[in-house]
Amino acid sequence: MCIVTEATNFMRVFRLPLQYPEGFCFNGGYPVEIQLVDWFNPFNPEDFWGEKTKELTPTGMEAHRNLLRDFIKAKGYVKQFTGYTFLAIADYGDAFLITT
Repeated sequence: MCIVTEATNFMRVFRLPLQYPEGFCFNGGYPVEIQLVDWFNPFNPEDFWGEKTKELTPTGMEAHRNLLRDFIKAKGYVKQFTGYTFLAIADYGDAFLITT
């Protein structure tokens, strides 16, 4: 069960690199550059007026992820950077990949 509040109704989308460093990540790992390409409220902010919250079951979460994937895939930055993978991270504890 996931609970979304007005404070956690926020999502960031990052473009991941096409290539990663090789080798083991001993001694602190390797720096990898990702780029923030978008941020938005994944739910209508009005849904949280009056201290309301949203409770999502695992099935509801997956359905919402699919809607968000379709929404993100329609964005210009996804069309501009075909072949990249994008990472969406929500403040309510969800994260998923968008592949092109």
